[in-house]
Amino acid sequence: MYKLVTTLQEEALFHTIWTEVWMEKGFGLEFASQILGRCLVYDEDGVPIGTAEIKPYDPAKDQGLNRLVPFAEHPAILAESEYTAEVDKVALLKEHRGKNLNRLLSSIVLFARDHHIRHYVTLLDPILSRALKISFHVPMSKVGTSFFYKGANVIPAIIHVAEIYENKPRFDWYLDTLPLLTT
Repeated sequence: MYKLVTTLQEEALFHTIWTEVWMEKGFGLEFASQILGRCLVYDEDGVPIGTAEIKPYDPAKDQGLNRLVPFAEHPAILAESEYTAEVDKVALLKEHRGKNLNRLLSSIVLFARDHHIRHYVTLLDPILSRALKISFHVPMSKVGTSFFYKGANVIPAIIHVAEIYENKPRFDWYLDTLPLLTT
C-alpha cells in the first residue's frame, strides 16, 4: 500500500521517516520547495515504512541536479524532457528493508505511470544502485561518475521508469496492484 501525502499529519510522518533514514546514512538534509508528490509506503500490515518524493525537473534551468550532473544532455532526456521528473527522499526504515523494497519501488513506478513520467533523474546511494541493477533489473543509465554529495557518495542515474510499467511481465517484483490509500 502507498498513500500520496495530503495532510499536515501525513507530511509530518513523511518527514520523520526520511530524515531518520538520512541521518542514519549520514546524508545532509534538504527540504524541497517544489514537489509533484510525496508518497508514504506501507508494509502488508499497514505500518508506514518508507517514503519517496517526486519533484519537477526542468532541463533548461541551471539549478537543482542540473548544476551537478549533465542529465539534460542524455538522449532520453533530450527526447522526452517533458516526461521527466526527479525522484528524491527514497527511504526505507532500517527494520523494514529487504522484503519491502519492491513496495517502495512499485509506489514510485505507479506514481510515474499515473502522472505520465517516463524517466526519473536521481542521485542514488551506491548500495541501492547495486540492488536496483542486480536484484531488480531496473532499467537505468548511469550519468557521469560517483561523487561525494551532502555527506555520502552518490551515483547519478536516470531510471527509465516507463520501461517497467509498459513491460510489467519482465519485472516479477513489480506490484501493479499496490493499493493507493485515499483516507
